[in-house]
Amino acid sequence: MCELLGISVDPAASMGLLFKAFRPRASENVSGWGLGWYSDDHFEIVKETQRADQSHAADELAEDPPSSTTFVIHVRAATVGSISQVNTHPFTASVAAKQWLFAHNGTIRNLDRLDTGNYLPKGQTDSEVAFHYLLTRLANLGNEASEEETANEIMNGALELSADGKANFLMTDGETLYAYHDGHKSLHYVERQSQGAKGAKAAMRVADDADYTIDLTSNSAERAVVIASVPLTSEDWTKCEPGEFLICRKGNLDARIRCAI
Repeated sequence: MCELLGISVDPAASMGLLFKAFRPRASENVSGWGLGWYSDDHFEIVKETQRADQSHAADELAEDPPSSTTFVIHVRAATVGSISQVNTHPFTASVAAKQWLFAHNGTIRNLDRLDTGNYLPKGQTDSEVAFHYLLTRLANLGNEASEEETANEIMNGALELSADGKANFLMTDGETLYAYHDGHKSLHYVERQSQGAKGAKAAMRVADDADYTIDLTSNSAERAVVIASVPLTSEDWTKCEPGEFLICRKGNLDARIRCAI
């Protein structure tokens, strides 16, 4: 199976140590990897067909990681589409004056049922078609859609994807991170908040190895939500139930919605 890692943190922080914890998952997902994050109001993306745990580019990112409030990371085990750059997640596109990132695991069937509007796939994956379907739904809402309307449209689209296939996915516009789990394999999340007083140093543990921690150094308001296919730590992760839809903003889990599937 492919595996997902999503991070929503506020204020912006480095993902480097989380990335170090996630990279070994490539030993079971050998068909490439990708990392997307946001710098100011636009996304940055790095992806390769090489295994993440054998990649020089991944080495460099782990040692000199970017800082952002939102990250989407994916390691691929190809099931649909060749092992190629265009088939590697995350996928990117713009709609409703926003730039979006999307990563998925599972297999969506009967793709002809999905309206993808004016979007043309660059590769051969069902995942890219699923992304374009969700974007088309958002485009039909228009640029003035509220956050609630946007979330409902993505959630309803997710249910349609699951109607004939399997869909775990992460999707973000850089401000809100959405996650959906329809029961395929697994998806988990953990919430963390700095416990230190203002100006004191606190740590958010992100892996069993003591080297893998994120230091939060400003104040107790700093928060993070980490979403992963499998837990990356020995801490108490919450396992998503089939049909759960998560909405994360600024390091907070704003909503956990159980949908009927």
